[in-house]
Order: sequence, then structure tokens, then C-alpha cells
Amino acid sequence: MLEAIIRDTLKNSTPIILAATGGLLTEVSGWLNIGLEGGILSGAFFAVVVSSATGSILLGTLASVIVAVILSTIVFLTVRFLKANLYVVGIAANLLSVGLTVALTDLWFKSKGTVVFSGSPRPGVLSIDFFNGTVLAWMNGLGLFDLVAFVTPFLIAYLFKKTVVGVKLRACGYDDESAFYSGVKVNQIRFMAYFGSGVFAGLAGSALSLPLGAFVSNMSGGRGWLALVAVIMGRKNPVLVFLSAIMLGFVTELSIFLQVATEVSPKLLLSLPYFVSF
Repeated sequence: MLEAIIRDTLKNSTPIILAATGGLLTEVSGWLNIGLEGGILSGAFFAVVVSSATGSILLGTLASVIVAVILSTIVFLTVRFLKANLYVVGIAANLLSVGLTVALTDLWFKSKGTVVFSGSPRPGVLSIDFFNGTVLAWMNGLGLFDLVAFVTPFLIAYLFKKTVVGVKLRACGYDDESAFYSGVKVNQIRFMAYFGSGVFAGLAGSALSLPLGAFVSNMSGGRGWLALVAVIMGRKNPVLVFLSAIMLGFVTELSIFLQVATEVSPKLLLSLPYFVSF
């Protein structure tokens, strides 16, 4: 029972961790990407569509990343060159993704709800007999996306502290004007951060749809917003963002469990992660 709780908590945390890592890059740069939810949703859609069409998980994941990067790039360029409000543009990107996925689902598959891709390949999961009966038994059943999510925050922590790019990124967020006069190409650094946020949002979307081999309308389910909460709670510290995302993943898993085990309204229980985030 405990093994299942730990495993399910970590699997629920994976999309939040990945998206929050991308959000952290933009937060540290000084321009937080509010459009993570849209990147996850559009990424989830194109990941399973392309993987089903090609029979390749890699191509599906690549398609997801490309779409999410395009969306984050549009947000960046709109703010950079049209001087639009960062938060308004991010919210618009999220709404655009909802409308786009619903429209394409209806146009391509004649459905506005769930589309199951029976021929879609599924990512493999960890299965090591040695772990059975040990304290590591919970690791069996985790997939590649889960493992990537657990390693990435620590790599980002190294990036921030030990690399020139990381130092420039932090400088842009701390005082972009001083960074500019010190020779840092602020806009270029911020674009790199947005590019990275798109990559991680796309991976988060892939982690949602590929293991299921299906796409559900509004599949992201607010995970992009929870990722933003994790970013704020983490206070620009990758490890704290990681732990915050796991906490939110646990609460999400708890809300799912309570829907089965109690007679409380499912709609009320779905709000539990947002209530805890306060």
C-alpha cells in the first residue's frame, strides 16, 4: 500500500516538476512564463497524435516539445516586441491551447471529449526484480519521464550556481539594467529561458498523454498553474521547487483517493491542491 502511494505520488508529481522547472528558468530570468498550462495541454495532444501516427515515442515527444516551444516563443516575442502585458499574454496562450486542442480533436477525430489511440506505443517502465521486497520497491513502475523529472532540478541547480549562463540568467532577474550595462544580452538570455520552459512544458505534456495512449479534453487539469505555485513556493531554489511540486503531487493523489474512498463531491476534492497552495 505504502509503495503504491509513493509511486503514484511521484508519477502525479512528474508533469508538475517538469513544468515547474521550466517556469523556474523564466522566473529567475525576471519574466515568469504564465503560459505553462497551455504548453502542457498542447504538448500532450501532439505527443500522442504524432506517436500514434509514426509509432515512435521519440517523435511524439519531439512534436510535443516543438509545439510547446513555439507557444512559449510566441509569448516571449509578443511581450518583447509588442510590449504586451506578460501575464495577459500568458493567460491568452493558455486559452488558445484549450480552444486549439478542442477544435483539432473535433476536426481530426470527430470528438470533443476523449480520444483513445489504440495503436499508440507506450513508454516502458522500470521493472527490476532486485527491488521487490526492499525499500526501493516503489521505483518499479516508474517511467523514463519520471526519472528525468527527478534528476532535472539538480542539474538546473548546478546550472544556476556553476555555469556562466546560470550566472547571467540570475543577473537578468536580479537587475536587468545593470546586467545589460555589464555586457549581458538580456533579451537573448530571457529568450533562452523561455525556450527552456517550452521544452519542459512539452515534456510534461508527453508525460501525461503517452503513458495513457489517449488524449482527454483539458488534460493538463491545472497542472501548469500548480507548477507556477511550486515556482513561487520554491523562491528560485530548484530543490525547493522540486519538493514543492512533490507536495502538490501528493495532494493531487490524495484528492483522487478521496474521490474513490468517500462520498464527498469530486468537484470539491479536485480543488484540494489549489486550497493547499494557499
